[in-house]
Amino acid sequence: MDERLEQLGADVARIQDETLPDGRRRAAVRRKLLVTPLPAKQRTRRLWRPAMGLALTSAALIALFMFRTSEPGLVEYRVGDAPPSNRIDEWIAAPDTQMLPITFTDGASVRLGPGSRARVRKLSELGAAVELERGEATVHVVHRNETRWTVEAGPFVVNVVGTRFRVQWEPRNEAFGLDMLEGTVRLNAPSGMRTVTPSDGPVRLSLRNSEPAFPAPEAEPRAPHEEEPNVERHRARATSAPEPPPAAPVGPARGRSEARVATPDTPSYRPPSGPLELRLPPKTPDAASDPKPVEETQAQPETEPDSAPREEQTPDAPEPTWQELAADGDYEKMLSSLSPAQIEEAMWQGDEHDVVNIAAAARRTGDARTRYMYSVVRARFAGTDGAANAAFMIARMEFHANAPDAAVGWLEIYLRERPDGRFAREAAGRLVEAYVQIGDAAKARAAAERYLTRYPDGPHAALARSVLQ
Repeated sequence: MDERLEQLGADVARIQDETLPDGRRRAAVRRKLLVTPLPAKQRTRRLWRPAMGLALTSAALIALFMFRTSEPGLVEYRVGDAPPSNRIDEWIAAPDTQMLPITFTDGASVRLGPGSRARVRKLSELGAAVELERGEATVHVVHRNETRWTVEAGPFVVNVVGTRFRVQWEPRNEAFGLDMLEGTVRLNAPSGMRTVTPSDGPVRLSLRNSEPAFPAPEAEPRAPHEEEPNVERHRARATSAPEPPPAAPVGPARGRSEARVATPDTPSYRPPSGPLELRLPPKTPDAASDPKPVEETQAQPETEPDSAPREEQTPDAPEPTWQELAADGDYEKMLSSLSPAQIEEAMWQGDEHDVVNIAAAARRTGDARTRYMYSVVRARFAGTDGAANAAFMIARMEFHANAPDAAVGWLEIYLRERPDGRFAREAAGRLVEAYVQIGDAAKARAAAERYLTRYPDGPHAALARSVLQ
């Protein structure tokens, strides 16, 4: 047993002695490999992976940058002649004497009426959202494949795709108005959603059931002094060379009543001078030699029975244009028969005489677009008598609408532009009255003193003296 153990120990000692030099040699070789630099091929083989990762990352960043820059940016807008802006929720107020255009980089435009106030509430790549706080705005949105445009006015929201329209909002009486000029919009009102087209006509809605939406100005009789001095130019041309009336109407004309048969109840009815006879064609040649039927044929209007069927078969005559109606001086018919788009064209393309008279006709007939039309006069013909008179007309409309605070501004504008104008005395008197209604005693006294200095015997003299007492 002992011999076996001794032999085993000897074998272990021998194996250890043989292994020790090999281990030392392996350690030396390991140290040499770690210190000796690798060949160029081996270094490249080990470094290609991080380099490839860096290149792929750079390429991805470049592609992402190019993709983001190729996308359309946010729509920007320009107020008047100001530089482009992308600020939102900043109120934009139009001056009291002129309109203020707001143009957007997507081709849309919003034209604020005098004294109107709005703000751009949202901007995106596909459009914008504009809120009209008060007044009126004419909006034109260019149709595109994707368009997201909205115009908000109080609780009313107009969703636009591509169209042209005018929107109004008066928070004082919570009245909303929409006039479609072209295209289609979706109107989201408190009562529900509806689609509005130009054929629907003007939309007038009020949240106060007891008050009409946009109360129309008081219809007043024709006042020639409100028109331009050359208002008779078309009428003089018509009376200087009268044309004989046609023998029979060719076709129905727009705005005119259709042909009616005269009856005893008709004011223009005249009884026949003799008994009516039914004449048949002669059956024999001898009857044709009688001269009496020839005279009766000339006296009796035998063409009348044939004219009625001919009138029904004749196609409708073309509707008159605004230029033709303006040449005839028929401005009230223009308002009643033409579409809103045609009226808009007349307001922005007609001369001063026509535009002033269109606005005057609108005021006489109580048209809700009167204030807007006078604003167009102010915008297009600034510095003229027509523009100054338009300021006075707007002031009088505000006065009749129980808005003396708004009337004061327009009265002061008129007196500043035309201190000796045709409406100067009335404007000075109404200014005193407006200040009294507002309760501004100091300005009322100053206006009363100015009035009595110039018009001591004027119609507002008693009111002015009572203010100074």
